This record gives sequence, C-alpha cells and structure tokens, in this order.
Amino acid sequence: MTKKHQYPFGIAMMICSSACFSIMAGLIRYLSHVDSFTIALFRFAIALALVGTLALTKKIKLTFTSSTLLFLRGFFGGAAVLLFYFSISTIGISKATVIVYSSPIFATIGSALFLREKVSPQKWLVILSAFIGIYLIATSSTQSFDRIGLYDFLATMGALSAGVAVVLVKKLRDTESSHSIFFAQCIVGFWLVLLPANVVTSTIGLSGGLLLLAIGVTAAAGQLMMTYSYRYLPVSTGSLIGMLVPVCNIAIGVIGFNEDISMQCIMGILIVLASCTFLLAGRRAAQPSVTG
Repeated sequence: MTKKHQYPFGIAMMICSSACFSIMAGLIRYLSHVDSFTIALFRFAIALALVGTLALTKKIKLTFTSSTLLFLRGFFGGAAVLLFYFSISTIGISKATVIVYSSPIFATIGSALFLREKVSPQKWLVILSAFIGIYLIATSSTQSFDRIGLYDFLATMGALSAGVAVVLVKKLRDTESSHSIFFAQCIVGFWLVLLPANVVTSTIGLSGGLLLLAIGVTAAAGQLMMTYSYRYLPVSTGSLIGMLVPVCNIAIGVIGFNEDISMQCIMGILIVLASCTFLLAGRRAAQPSVTG
C-alpha cells in the first residue's frame, strides 16, 4: 500500500472498528434478558479463538514478558468489559456507554500518579468538569439530586477499571505487542467470568446463541481493526474517531430502544464527551479500547 493511501485506509479501518463496537453494544442491549457473565464469557472465548487462530497461522506473533502486569491488565480490562455489559442491561446503552467511555479521565489521573506524566492545569479543570458531567448523568434517574444509583455507580467503577487498564497498557507497550496485551485481557477475563456464567442460569436458545456469537465476533473484529488502524494513524486521530462509539450508541438507545434521556442527562453527556475529546486530542501514546 502506498503512503498516499495509508492515511485514508487507517481512517476507514477506525470507522469500521467503531461501527463494530456500536453493533456489539446494540446486540447486548437487545439481549438484556441474558446475564452479563454469559455474554462476557462468549465475548472472551470467541476473541481467544480468533486471536489464537491468527497466531497459529502465523498472521500475528504472541510473546509474553511481563506476566504480572499482563495479568493485572487482563483483570482490570476484563472487569471493565463485564461492568460495561452489565450497565448496558441495567441503565441502558446511552448512559452506560457515556459513563464507561469516560475512562480517559481516570487514565489521565492514573498516568499522572503512576507514570509521572505531566498534566497541565487546563486538563485538571477538564477532568473536574468531566466528573461533574458523570455526576449529572448518574443522578438523572434518581429521585434525589444528591443520590447516585447503584447501577450508575457500578458503571463508574467500570470506567475506573478501564482507566487503570489503559495505564497498564501504556506501561506494557514498552515490552509487549498489542496483540499479546489483547490476548491477556481475553484469557484473564475468560477465567474471571467462567464460574459465574455457569452458576447463573438464563435461557439462551438458538437465536440467542447466534446473537452471542455475533457479539463476540464484532467485539474481536472491532478490537483487531482498531489495532491495525494505528499502523497508519496518529493515536490522537484514532482516539477521536473512536468517540463515534458513544455518539452512535446514544442514537441506538434513543431511536432503537426508546430510552428516555432527561435534560440533566443530556447536559452531563455533552460535558463528558467534550471533556474526553479534549483529553484524547492531546494524547501521544496508544490507548486501545478495553470495553470492546
């Protein structure tokens, strides 16, 4: 591929990746009657199968150096995925996506604390405004303005877990390939949900099984296309295109599932999206999705 075509190809791949993540979220919302552990189990198992097949056919190479950090990245990334799926089923795709996709806020804080990255005063103000936005979203469905619902809190914990995973990814990029890091998330996440998924009983059926297969395929395809697109795109550009996911998911929730969004929630959504966009625009290190 010539250099002239690399940049638009990277843009196209990132847009396709975002579309896959949005389709995945819509399918999860449609399967709200299936428990989140089972959905996550299928997602991790299918991703393992796809990545393992690519490694077996020598399309990619998996090497592992920092076992402890890979395990921690897998744990926090797996927890973020599980909480994201659970939040979609409980508070809706619109709110869940915006809250969990606020992970760049937590990642920026973690990078400043543990990676000693400099954060300008302007960015600290943006982080503060983002928390205000999350608060507005989390309290929009409760009777009291000073009370955050349990499921909104769990979604916020998902964003926190995703932010921690991003910090670990940035650290691991010094020694590990992006495919190895993604594989670590899938293998640890698989063991994380295996037992609960077999304890909780839910009716799936043939159609449900096919939809679970589609969730796993779209999640893995979105992740792999995103990783591939970063060969040709600056990370800041790719990350901003990735913000199409929460925008599309809001549209899916409102149009496809008649989710009610109050004016307070809309204000919070706009604040969070604007804050994340500002922070992502200034990023220089790769920040793979941990909620796909």
